[in-house]
Amino acid sequence: MRIVIRAVTAFAIAFMLIAFMPLRVQAQIIRVAHDVRFPPFAEVKDGKSEGLAVDILNAAAQRAGLTVVYVPVPFAEIQKTLEDGRADAVFPLAINPERLKSFHFTAPLVITGGALFVRAPQPTPDGLKALAGKVVVTPKTGPLAGFIAKTAPDVKLVVNADYDQSFAQLLSGEADAAALNFQVGRKLAATLHAGKVTLPDKLFLELPLAVAVRKGQSADLIAKLDSGLAAIRADGTLQRIDRRWASQ
Repeated sequence: MRIVIRAVTAFAIAFMLIAFMPLRVQAQIIRVAHDVRFPPFAEVKDGKSEGLAVDILNAAAQRAGLTVVYVPVPFAEIQKTLEDGRADAVFPLAINPERLKSFHFTAPLVITGGALFVRAPQPTPDGLKALAGKVVVTPKTGPLAGFIAKTAPDVKLVVNADYDQSFAQLLSGEADAAALNFQVGRKLAATLHAGKVTLPDKLFLELPLAVAVRKGQSADLIAKLDSGLAAIRADGTLQRIDRRWASQ
């Protein structure tokens, strides 16, 4: 009888301990697509997604109780990942009026924009107006082509496939300037064409980069990520990430 009582007592104590233990909430997993080659914001190295925007999103997601699984694809496929179900969201995507018609965005992760690159040792042009009558190349995968066509009609705009072709046309003399993302263009120019391209220090167009979902879907996901972004801004985590990448 004593053995039975002891067993029942032990079971009851164990049950109470388990019942009052804090529950471990499993983080919600989200799949986020990004351009396979968009340094310093996001790229794949040794099979792993990394970059400034990746670090910011990871920190914000952790605060929001989310775990991010990255889906790196060529830029042309990014929006398709939302259509075919490979991803729940895409990033880092520039917020502009045209995209606001189709996407719902988080608060900006980082501010970037368009800049003008020329062959060294030429100085950076003072805006698009300084390039009237000149050939300016820019990739079709981005918002710069539309902006230039609309705001600088005197520029001879040539839209090409990607950053590699833009740099090739610039360095061969086919183009007078290349309109590229400020950070991405500087990173690729310094890495692949060191000393051959003048690195700009100003923007002709400012653009915020954010996480995007299809319009009318995943509003709860956007709200969670916004809360996480607000948290890392408030405690200085975002600023520390920015400073770390700025020093690289």
